[in-house]
Order: sequence, then structure tokens, then C-alpha cells
Amino acid sequence: MHKIAQIRDELSQTILERTSLVDGLFMGMLTGQHVLFIGPPGTAKSMLVNEFGRRLDGGRQFSYLMTKFTKPDEIIGSVSLRGLENDEYKRVLTGKIADSHFVFLDEIFNSNSSCANTILTILNERRYHNGTDIVEVPLIMMVGATNHLPSETGDELQAFYDRFLFRYELEYIRDIENLRRLFALTDTGRFTRYTLEELRQWQSEVRDVEVPDDIVNKVISLVIKLREAGVVISDRRFRESRRVLQAHAWLYGRSRVGLEDLDVLGDIFWLQPEDKRVFREVLFTVKMAVESQAAELLKEARQIRDRFRSLDDRARKQVLGGEMNTRLAEIADRLRELRELAGVPGSVLTDAAAGVEEVHAEIIRECLDLDTGTV
Repeated sequence: MHKIAQIRDELSQTILERTSLVDGLFMGMLTGQHVLFIGPPGTAKSMLVNEFGRRLDGGRQFSYLMTKFTKPDEIIGSVSLRGLENDEYKRVLTGKIADSHFVFLDEIFNSNSSCANTILTILNERRYHNGTDIVEVPLIMMVGATNHLPSETGDELQAFYDRFLFRYELEYIRDIENLRRLFALTDTGRFTRYTLEELRQWQSEVRDVEVPDDIVNKVISLVIKLREAGVVISDRRFRESRRVLQAHAWLYGRSRVGLEDLDVLGDIFWLQPEDKRVFREVLFTVKMAVESQAAELLKEARQIRDRFRSLDDRARKQVLGGEMNTRLAEIADRLRELRELAGVPGSVLTDAAAGVEEVHAEIIRECLDLDTGTV
């Protein structure tokens, strides 16, 4: 984790307003999923990917600018002359996509059908059929970049597009202070690297992150509501969302997925840019359900207090006081669970917890007074 924090800090010093993209690249590596950057020229897409990629120590990398004239030989490898001598059609894979751990393809949607189909097979299977041999591809993550989404959405292109689980749109820097920093930017010279062994250890730790049932229910509710609103979310994308949540929680030092981690699903649950607005609206309603529960629990606690105050009979107060204290303790426990679920609780959760604590303390004091005979 320390190395990741160092790399994130180094990249944030030279590539401004791209923190979420850096996190996306790390989550892609941690989950073995692919990342797509969409933005106009000059938004540091290639710079970010190259700076990130060279931090992987011992990993083989390949990058290429795709055009409609790119041939499979250029990205997969040239035909083996020795193979032809033996009547076998094979390619020399060394140094190309099927031999790499980290791949960057710029202007990826310029790929012609031949290249796109070959790449898609590798993304789907992590294998390459080289003549009669089946080669296991060591690919961990492919990053694609494009200036704009393709206007055509045929089946072939749609399948290609869908293989990039993480999708990020980039814009030019807007913040005035960041523009000042960019204008005077110099290389910091800081360069932290991590190894394949460290990455595999991190991936193992990500798999151990707990995903509470409440979070699972929230994700299911979120997907159902998004589909009802017309946002297309495939079952595969829904299934992969679990590992994304685990990676995001782990990246921020948590061993348990919380409510705040749901925001990251906005980077994978969209097909068209307008879907992101729908996601924000639906997520707001899903999150509010937790705050609504907190408000109801506070309301119940205050009703318990009012009922206790209305009791005139001392003996009845002593009997019911114990039951009420038990219920208030349960309410406090439930609020703690909601606060953990929310991760960084909002004002409603905080106020509800404080209110229940106050009510509970008041009834405990009165019960103690009853036991001591104080009026």
C-alpha cells in the first residue's frame, strides 16, 4: 500500500486532475480488467498510461498507435519463416501483445476487423491460437485510448467496447491553480516501482476484502433501478462489480466495502455518456435509504423516551426501563452498522447517532435514580 500511495502522489504531481484515472488504472491491475480513456487530443492520456506502465518492474509492456491500416503482424507478430518451412502458419509473438503483461493501444477504435477480432479473443480468453498451439497470454491489463467514442455500434464493435470494464472521459484542465502549475511544471524525478510479485500479493488481499450483505443488496437495487431507467448493464459487468468494489475499498485502506465505495460503480455502469447522469441520480436514492433508516431509528428512540416519561407508576417504570434500555442499545448497534456501511457518514447519520446516545443516557440516568430512590 505504501508503494501505491507513493506512485499516486508522484503521478498527481505531474499529471493534474487525473486522480480518479490513476485509481482506475490501479483497480484495473488489481482486478485484471481493462481500462478505456476517452478524451480529446492533449489531455495527457498517453502520458498518464506510459508513466503508469513503466512503474511495473519486470513486466513486459507493449504500446501501439492503431489505424485502419494496421495489420495483425504489427501488434501480434510477423509470420514465422521457420514455421512456414514446416508447413505451419505461426507468428513470432515476442515483444507483441500476446507476450506482454501491460498493453496500451492508442486510438483503439481505429482497429480494422482483423485486428479487432484478434485483440478481442485475447481479451476474452487470455489465450492466442498460434497455428496448432494454444499460447497462454500473460496479459494483466490492456488500456485503450480514443479521442471519441465510435459513432457505429455494431455487434462486433459493441463486444469490443464492452470488454473495457473501466471507462473514463477526460476533459482539459479547468482549475486556475492547476493551470498555473501545469504552466510551470517540471519533472520531479521521483519514480517508484513495484514488482509482479507485489502485484499478485495485492490481488490476493483484494479478494479477501469483505462485501457485507447490505452492500450486495444495494448493488442489486442499483442495477435494477438503472435497467428500469434504460441503462444497459450486462450480467458480466454486474458480476465484475464485486471485485471492483473490493479493489476500491482496499485501495483506500479498508478491509470491508462501505457505502462510499458504491461511487466507483459510476465508472463501469455506463454505455453512453448520458448514462452517468442517470447513475448519479439513482445512486443518490439508494444511498438515501441508509439515511432514511437512521432517521427512523432516531424517531423510534425519541418515542421510547416519550413513553418512558409518560409512565406515572414507579414500579412500571423500573420494569419497562430495562426493556427500553435493551431496545435503545439495539438501535445504537444498528446505527453503528449503518455508519460503518456508509464509511464516511453524513450529517443525518451523525445526528441520529448523537440523538440516540442522548436519549439512552437520559433513560439510564432516570433508571438509576429510581433504583436509588431519588425522585
